[in-house]
Amino acid sequence: MRKNMKIAVTVIAALSALLIGCGAKSADFDVDALGNDLATKIEYADELGQMDLDTAQMFINLSDVNVVKAAIYEGSGGTAEEIIVLECATEDDAKRAEEALKTRVSEQIESFTDYVPEELTKLNAAIVKSSGKYAVLSVCDTPDAAKSLIDGYMK
Repeated sequence: MRKNMKIAVTVIAALSALLIGCGAKSADFDVDALGNDLATKIEYADELGQMDLDTAQMFINLSDVNVVKAAIYEGSGGTAEEIIVLECATEDDAKRAEEALKTRVSEQIESFTDYVPEELTKLNAAIVKSSGKYAVLSVCDTPDAAKSLIDGYMK
């Protein structure tokens, strides 16, 4: 009886760990779809245009991140508005990407403090999130709406 109880406890613990581990991972999704939804379903003061990853890496240090796919939208530079959605090779890459995106926001705060201080409200409410192998940055006037869209993809 005692042996069966130990086996049952071990099985339950293993299943619990497996379920907890599965719940922590983000479901796969299309980064282009999320990028497009953020670009079209949220209002922006600026007109955002798509940018390729190589160009974006001139101002975001992703040198130690293996990016598989990216959807990047940037404004004219007169606002801090931007969207960056990254699919990375691994969860570790996504965590490094999240740190790079946080650094991007910090650098933008420094840049816009004297340039266009009104943009600090957006930057201070920027959404930076990673889940599974994905990392996202959204800077806009409606961070709650952006967060809701992002959360719909990054379950």
